[in-house]
Amino acid sequence: MRYGLPYKGSKNGIAEWLVDELPKAEIFIDLFCGGGAITHRAMLSGKYKRFIMNDIDGRLPILFKDCARGKYTVENHPEWVTREEFNAKKDIDAYIALVWSFGNNGKDYLYGADIEDMKHAYHKAVYEGDTDALKPYGYILSPSDAKTVYGRYLDYQRQIKKQTPQIQLEVVTRQTEIERLQSLQSLQSLQSLQSLQNLQSLQNLQSLDRDYADVDIPDGALIYCDIPYKGSNCGKYQGFDHDRFYAWALEQENIYISEYSMPEGFIPFAHREKTVLSAADGNNYKADEIIFTNERTYYNLETSKREYMKLNFAEQLSLFDIGFNPYQE
Repeated sequence: MRYGLPYKGSKNGIAEWLVDELPKAEIFIDLFCGGGAITHRAMLSGKYKRFIMNDIDGRLPILFKDCARGKYTVENHPEWVTREEFNAKKDIDAYIALVWSFGNNGKDYLYGADIEDMKHAYHKAVYEGDTDALKPYGYILSPSDAKTVYGRYLDYQRQIKKQTPQIQLEVVTRQTEIERLQSLQSLQSLQSLQSLQNLQSLQNLQSLDRDYADVDIPDGALIYCDIPYKGSNCGKYQGFDHDRFYAWALEQENIYISEYSMPEGFIPFAHREKTVLSAADGNNYKADEIIFTNERTYYNLETSKREYMKLNFAEQLSLFDIGFNPYQE
């Protein structure tokens, strides 16, 4: 199961764990929703009745809703988006920015110049059945009997995997067979968008595009914040004032925050180890994904939950760069 939009920094991989850890509430507020993976999972969880998703990039909640209504699917979006079209529209069209960008980063065109034409030829084969388009690249494919675009894609993937191109062009010899051609990333991103289709309770979803501090918090709401992690590339939140956020968050009721570390006044609520790809050196390393809450929320929890949290973190406080023992009452 994939959750939310294809989006750099998405919580898709831990969405189920994260929502399962959060308490039930009447209203779920995803205050920095990004691609909406957590909102998506929350809507499927049965733990909440109403939902508010907010992001300073207001295009994302709108795209989320459009996908849920079936606007973007593999079958109804066969067009190829050129590099020139991408650069002209990426700042105004969220669909193009996400689906046609490298790593869904919304900034850089999906394919490198050295493989762009070959990927276009593969796109023609999958969407139009034009297998001749791949012959100049050394791939001889049998026409597919599949009735759907995705079916043809899977068929051609299998065929490509079994053969070595009959000619080797210098432009593609630097890459392996699968990296050269087998995957069509734009189609895979569209397939991800389809996971939102026919999402129930859409009438109970409100979308906003405000600064987090300007969102009205209704009574009975649970606030979830996936803030820009301190010390990381904040992307669209460049210049994010963490101290301002900490001061605001300390005053909230029923708030839960994803981060690696938080200052005094915030308490680790749940954690899970994950693998992180370092942008600096390209290597993978282990990190603890932590959900924090504030003291106000902690002391309103049931005693049994507070005791469970203490036991869970008693031997692991050294993991958290928080400078104090949050469980000393």
